[in-house]
Amino acid sequence: MRDATLRELISVSRGILTAQGVEALTIRAVAREMGMTPPGVYRYFDSHRALLDAVIVAILDELTAFVAGRVGEVDEADTAGRLVAASRALRRWGVEHPREFHLSLVASPPEEEQNQAVGRARGQVGRLFGVIFVEAWRDYGSASPAPWPREPRIEPLAERFVRMLEITMPSTAAAAAFTRCWTRLYAMVCLESLGLPRIIGDEEGDLFEAELTDLARTLGLPEAALDAGR
Repeated sequence: MRDATLRELISVSRGILTAQGVEALTIRAVAREMGMTPPGVYRYFDSHRALLDAVIVAILDELTAFVAGRVGEVDEADTAGRLVAASRALRRWGVEHPREFHLSLVASPPEEEQNQAVGRARGQVGRLFGVIFVEAWRDYGSASPAPWPREPRIEPLAERFVRMLEITMPSTAAAAAFTRCWTRLYAMVCLESLGLPRIIGDEEGDLFEAELTDLARTLGLPEAALDAGR
């Protein structure tokens, strides 16, 4: 019964977040929706931060499962298509769940990093992309022209990034390529979660698709791979 109540508390909290925004997600609001008293909610979460962290972990678990599911629809041998499908799945989920995406992967108060569960959940999204990227790099990227000139300032950052994600890259060049690819695509989804591209009329993700196409060609992925995950 406790586990069922925990799940319901998280579900109700997410409903408030989605409908009204993170500012409306308070212990009192959750208690009211649940038909409980605020002290009753505190028996499950000892602080507002703990409740928020539990919601973030649930959101990131769902996002990771969604991306993995879309990748699973692509043949394992089509490593380029799997990378493209993962990228489009990330964007699709972010656009369809803007407030959840913004809370879990854009807004990041320093105290949040003290919660190891949140850190692990956030890392699992990038780790999934890292594993998929390594497969595509093995088949295409390592034989393609250098994605960008080697930059001494970038490589230490890339090595640190893959260590944080607990990914083993086949080379420093691969680590740098992954970091730059992830940064560009992730940044576009962040912007879309904030609704900024729509200000200039980008309703269909044309800017994202332009970035994805450019990165795919730079990495030497076949044109056919760009049909994946549509």
